[in-house]
Amino acid sequence: MGQIRILTDELINKIAAGQVVERPASVVKELVENSLDAGATDISVEVEEGGCRLIRVQDNGCGMNGDDALLAFERHATSKVKELCDLDKIATLGFRGEALPSIASVSKVRIVTSDGNPSSGSEILIEGGKIQDVRVAGRGRGTTLEVRGLFYNTAVRRKFLKSRETELSHITGIMTETALAHPGVYFTLKHHDRTLIKSPGVSSILERSVQLLGKDARGNLMELEEGREGLRLFGLISIPGFTKPSGTGLSFFVNRRPVSDRTLRHAVYAAYETLLMKGRHPLVYLFLDVDPALVDVNVHPAKREVRFTDPKRIHDFTRDSVRKTAQGYGRAQEDERPSPWPASERVERVKEAVESYLRTAGEHRFHEERTTGRPAFTGRIQPEPGKPAPAVRALFDKERLVPLGQIADSFIITQDRDGLILIDQHAAHERILYEKFKQVYRLSKIPVQQLLIPVNLELSGKERILLAEHLKTLRRLGIEVEDFGRGTFSVKGVPMWVADMDIQEIVRSLLEEIVALEQGGELDRRMEDIIHVFSCRAAVKANRRLSREEMEALIRDLGETDSPHTCEHGRPTM
Repeated sequence: MGQIRILTDELINKIAAGQVVERPASVVKELVENSLDAGATDISVEVEEGGCRLIRVQDNGCGMNGDDALLAFERHATSKVKELCDLDKIATLGFRGEALPSIASVSKVRIVTSDGNPSSGSEILIEGGKIQDVRVAGRGRGTTLEVRGLFYNTAVRRKFLKSRETELSHITGIMTETALAHPGVYFTLKHHDRTLIKSPGVSSILERSVQLLGKDARGNLMELEEGREGLRLFGLISIPGFTKPSGTGLSFFVNRRPVSDRTLRHAVYAAYETLLMKGRHPLVYLFLDVDPALVDVNVHPAKREVRFTDPKRIHDFTRDSVRKTAQGYGRAQEDERPSPWPASERVERVKEAVESYLRTAGEHRFHEERTTGRPAFTGRIQPEPGKPAPAVRALFDKERLVPLGQIADSFIITQDRDGLILIDQHAAHERILYEKFKQVYRLSKIPVQQLLIPVNLELSGKERILLAEHLKTLRRLGIEVEDFGRGTFSVKGVPMWVADMDIQEIVRSLLEEIVALEQGGELDRRMEDIIHVFSCRAAVKANRRLSREEMEALIRDLGETDSPHTCEHGRPTM
């Protein structure tokens, strides 16, 4: 007997399942896309044990009669492609006819479906790809499909599944991006008896984003819509300054199909090139509508990859559209609004701050002369003739900097005997917090301040799942979070230096960084990166007015750091 043989249908289906069904989220994606292709306007997904025990998808789509329901589980059986030319103009999410037989080959499936005809309802039970029972069943128009025991007969695949929380977070991510792409559809996601997503149909992506993304969408995302010669790009992009620690926040859709595409990804980074700090990433949800004949979606069984007939045109259009919107943030229509801080006004604000200080500094001047023996500042801001300006470090060694006021509530004006120095309050506080956190973390002695009023966290479904998984890591950083169950979390204690900061924003940013490092297997080795994020998010922000006491404390603490000249990202503090 020769070495070459034809594989059995059972083995073929399991091999195909390895390409189509990577994890429970893959099953959810395929089944929900089938519901959308069936015209459903109400789709409900229920899962148990992160989808490993049960996945149930119910919809009010067109449904199927008994014969079609049986045929749907045959390999390469589909209603979406009839002729070869149809592959050049695919407008549906599914078309290969592989998903249902692949899923059925590695699980126990039950489907109940009806096309609305009172006598057409049917129920089919399938186990490991083999039909176990077919019977008449009553159901209104639509389909209910249950998948139990995923990979029950493929141990090698099951052992590669992650924790329940991780698998559930992937499912939540799939449901979130699908709901964003189809704002008119009512989506529900439940895990056991907990509702993670409940999003009634709305009229716009912006409205949907508020439902699904919570705080991220409020003031941090802006709408984009551009068109050019048969191309339309629309969606949401982050405002300059609102960034993420990893590139996982880039979501792309081509003709409402979620895709992973290097062309689109590169175009976005090119658009944000001068707007991002090193190591930071934008948050985007971009939808590209293009003639189906100009894009090939038949690249991979998972249908996440596409090929454009003219990738440069797509790249340049995407780059220019994103750049135009991002750079236009905060500008009035047709640039009619003047810059909020013209040069002349900045000069006036410095002058006003200095004069205000001089008018009220009598008591301070007397105190300076009495305690130091040196004449107090008299208003002449210039170095002595022939004497070079002192080095920045020397200011902390030899001179006491005196705060005069603020510019734009972002920069502290300070004065010594030789002139004025502007201190970036955010960069300076960032350096202070970074060195404090780093020192106490190494000693495992982070001082925690209990909050008088606990802070209830407003999180998306995916964030709640991730938070439950990483409570221990947050405690290592001095953040005490209590899980009240049913997706409710409350912060009871934080490091004493950040008690009056935006605690919710700090927790969200830390969570993103922890997840990003965990995916790379580097969480324990790169805890210092998390401390970087903690310091940045906890530091006092620009546009915050400080009292004189706060400015004096910040200057004093900056002088006690090892590297007062820059924040830990290398940005100058003064």
